[in-house]
This record gives sequence, C-alpha cells and structure tokens, in this order.
Amino acid sequence: MSQIFIAQDTATGKELTEAAEQLAAAGHRVIRGQQVTAGVKQVFPPASYPEYFSDTDVIVVTSRNVCSREVILAAPRLRGIVTPTIGVDAVDLDAANELGIIIGHGAMPENFISVAEATVLLFASLFYHLKSAESLLRNNTPRPWPRQARMMQGKTIGLIGFGRIARALADRLQGWGVNLQVFDPYVKASDLPSFAKLVDLQTLLRTSDLVSLHVTLNKETYRMIGEAEIRAMKPGAFLVNTSRGGIVDEDAVYRARRDGHLGGVALDVSEKEPLPAESPLRELTDNVILTPHFLSHTCETHEVMPATLVANIERVLAGEPPLYTQNPKTIPKWRDRLAKLAAS
Repeated sequence: MSQIFIAQDTATGKELTEAAEQLAAAGHRVIRGQQVTAGVKQVFPPASYPEYFSDTDVIVVTSRNVCSREVILAAPRLRGIVTPTIGVDAVDLDAANELGIIIGHGAMPENFISVAEATVLLFASLFYHLKSAESLLRNNTPRPWPRQARMMQGKTIGLIGFGRIARALADRLQGWGVNLQVFDPYVKASDLPSFAKLVDLQTLLRTSDLVSLHVTLNKETYRMIGEAEIRAMKPGAFLVNTSRGGIVDEDAVYRARRDGHLGGVALDVSEKEPLPAESPLRELTDNVILTPHFLSHTCETHEVMPATLVANIERVLAGEPPLYTQNPKTIPKWRDRLAKLAAS
C-alpha cells in the first residue's frame, strides 16, 4: 500500500477531493492536509512532518502550498511530487532535481489551450476597449470622439516565454494578421513557427504594441518586468499577464497606467491572490481588466483534472514518468533514487 499526501486548496479543492477518493478506492492510504486560507501561502509546520511526510510516497500540492526543501527531506520514501495545474512555483525545484524527485503537473491540452484562448480574449478586449464600450450603453453615455478601438491586424505582439501556452497562443494568433515576436533565452529561432521571430528582451519591449507574459515563476523571473522594463515599452502599449503575478512589479504597472504610459493592462494573476482590497490597481478602470486567476478555468479543464492527477500519481508509483513531467532531465537521477528505495 502506498501513502499519498494531498494538500488542501481553495481553487481546486473539489478536484483534489475527487482524486483522493479515487486513490483511496484503489487501495492507497491518502492523507489530507489542513485547510488553507485564501491569499495566504500555506507553510507546513515542522511538527506536522512526521504525520504528513515520513511514510509518504507521493506529495500533491498546489500553488498555495509551499513544498520546500525541508518538506522534501522530511519524506525519505518520496518518489514524486504532483501538482494538479501547470504551475509548480510552490515547489523547490532545485531541491527536487538535486534529490532526484520527479515532478508531474497538469499540463493537459485542456489546461494550456484554455489559457491560450483566454489570453486572446484579453488581447482583443484591450485593443477594442471592450469595458469602455459596454459602459457607454450601461451609463447612456454618448459615443466618444476620437474613437478608441484599434485593430489587432498589423500590430506587433511580443510574447515573453515560449512554452506550451505561448505555442498554443501563437497558433491561435495566425489568423489575426499580427507580427509575432518572442523572447525566450531557452528557445532557438528554429523552434519558432515561421510567422514568428526571436528577439532580445529590450527589442521586444521597445517595439511591441502588446506584451504578454508566459514564463514560470522562479528566482530568475520574479519581478522580471519592473519599472525599467515597463518604461522601456512603447508609449500606449498594452501589458497582459496570465502566468504568475510575481513576474511583474504591480506598483510599477499601476503608475505606468495611471500616468498613461501603458495604454491598457489585463491581469488574470496577482502576486497575492486574491488581489488585496487595498491594491492601487483596483483604482484603475479605464482599459484595465483584473480577473481573479480564474479566466481560463474552463469546465473542460476541471473535468479532466482529477483523472490526470490520478494518472500522474499512479505512473510515479509504478516507476514510470508522469503523463506530464515538469523536469524530464531529472528522470535518470529519479530512476537511481527508485533503485535505492527498492534496495532499502
């Protein structure tokens, strides 16, 4: 019998419970963590380590549960860490790779395609000033002159990061007639579709009509878009973030939109979620879209999430890489770890 620790979560609680029930029915011992508080990262107290991790084979956490080096070291039988969603920023990746721990995540097509579709929605909403147009009717306001809406066709779209979501987004932008450029230090020009070009970050910021963020949150990317980067963007350009809130300096975004340097902003994520009531971003209404890390949470994604989570866990327990492996380069070291666990 294997032991699986499954943390609690506010956003994916139903899916985690469904997966836990399936695993328990299959004969596994499932331990659930304590409830989490919205907007607060859950840090497991050391006193809970023996109960939660000492005999655990697989740890399941979300972006709201901190899976630190100490947690990993507290689980000597650990075979893998699994998250139900794409993001793994709550996991100490350096420690996991060093210790030979495989990481499975929820990078199923329904997930990253939903994010890509939602991102296109935000692009068009900013270019066409959707919020302002709706308010004209609701408030019986005369149509403004000059017009605000602009076509996407012919505009330059800059993508920072080119993983699964950005690739799916690029596919969906083909029919819009945009000029697509990408900054990603881990991608070669030959990896891009024929209609996109690879540029350095400063070129992308300086020349894009819209900048969209598609990188994971880690030490390298934390607040990679700060005051200097935002001020380097074209006056009137748009900024979109559907990745992780900590990638941008929210105060710098606020100032740049307040004084008109940014022509519009769309944020589906914030550094602290939910976005605090005192955040100055909430003061901005003109062509500013703020959603609670929820826009891409489609029915289709959540329908397949429990089955994908269970499949990733079952494969790890069987000594096979997860369906969706976040750190495939660690597989050889992981196999060595499994061999040592079997020998002991």
